[in-house]
Amino acid sequence: MAALFVAFWHLGRSTIVNDEFVYLRASWAYAHGDFSLNLEHPPTAKYLYGVAQLVLGQGPLGPRLVAALAMLGTGGVLFVWLRREVGFWTGLLAAGAWWLTPRGSGSTWADAGSVIGTRIDRFAMLEPLMMFFAVAALAAAWTWMRTGNRWWIAAAGALLAMSVTSKVSTAVLVLAIGALPLLFRRPRDLGVGALFGGVAFVVVFVLLYLPVGLFSAIGHMLKFQAQQNAHGHPTTILGTVYTEAPWWANFAFLLAGTGWFLLTVLVIGVIAALVVRPDRLVAYLGIALGVFLVFYVIVAKVSLPYYYDAWMPLVIALAAIGYARLATVRPPVGRIAAAVLVACLLVPTVRLGVAVAQTRPSGIALLSDALEVRGHDSAGILFSQFSANTWRIYFGDRGSMQPENGPFDAVVVGSDTRRTMPEQVRTFLDENRSELEHFRLDYLDVYVPWQGTIKDNNRDGTLRIAP
Repeated sequence: MAALFVAFWHLGRSTIVNDEFVYLRASWAYAHGDFSLNLEHPPTAKYLYGVAQLVLGQGPLGPRLVAALAMLGTGGVLFVWLRREVGFWTGLLAAGAWWLTPRGSGSTWADAGSVIGTRIDRFAMLEPLMMFFAVAALAAAWTWMRTGNRWWIAAAGALLAMSVTSKVSTAVLVLAIGALPLLFRRPRDLGVGALFGGVAFVVVFVLLYLPVGLFSAIGHMLKFQAQQNAHGHPTTILGTVYTEAPWWANFAFLLAGTGWFLLTVLVIGVIAALVVRPDRLVAYLGIALGVFLVFYVIVAKVSLPYYYDAWMPLVIALAAIGYARLATVRPPVGRIAAAVLVACLLVPTVRLGVAVAQTRPSGIALLSDALEVRGHDSAGILFSQFSANTWRIYFGDRGSMQPENGPFDAVVVGSDTRRTMPEQVRTFLDENRSELEHFRLDYLDVYVPWQGTIKDNNRDGTLRIAP
């Protein structure tokens, strides 16, 4: 019941964020036969989001429901998998920790209009679908080695293809799956896995990519991602803008998004798993976590505040196993220590529950009403230090980032320090400060004319900014 609350309560209230807007627009286009948008990322998650919008109407609610269901499904896979291998309570602990602990973008992201609250999987992003299919693929591959049934490795290949065609990052997990025959000392199964799993992967991958144009879409994606990786993506960490993410960026975002308390508890659990009677399952999960870390920390030169979410199912699974193993050390000392650690998880769980209960629209989603209450129109808004995608979904053609496109009813300044404010906007705000009403709306600074006080501007009371 707590997981359902976290997944669905007030799901449609949160302000639509930058990347989410891109995926919503692309998925709506895909559902109507236009496959030209957002080809820099694979299409599968957007197919599903498009279907959701066809069923529930255009907007974020349907796709967010899909993302939330994927989050619940990931926990379900962890429960079934670990229950069979480690026990009921360990499986339940892994699922519960996945469902009920915070994983947001934290407060280090400069573009506050894009901050993803306390849970990324309450938004229509690519990661929730990517990780559901990836965890299911890892579990299916493990079941293949346990049972010898080749259909499980075929299922793993198909699921991994669905994950990779949601977001390409999980392609590295083929290394973890390929390590399984070696962990079980059955190297001959490498060929079996490559045949059954590889064929299933290729077939599903091709079928999912055909609608967007197989080779042209893949070529566009690879070119775009290579350029991104070569030139970097501006990101802000602790108030400093980096054009290329430092190697420790993902760890800084991880700390900001989960909090030091939760992160400490999880790290202790992971260490316990690696130290107290580690087995093949721990090695398998550790390899999967390791290849993710190598990719995100060393290979990728781009880091955003929610990328760490890709690791979290593996971290949580290892921590749950670590708690279970710790409970068997020097009874009853180990059991008491494990119980205390598990109880500590209630602290971030309660914090997440409060945040979900208090979910509301913020910033840009409230701007029109805030202007109307103050007697101002919102027919023309100048945005500065702001991501264009964040305001376009709410204002469309009524917004602009070009000062020469005035006159404007208001000037809105965001907090994205990666983007500079045009000098004429800064000069205008400084010179007319006494004649402008300023109010703060969450992460926005809004400037509107005091009624009848703008003397050297337009006679209708709107703002015209000189070039």
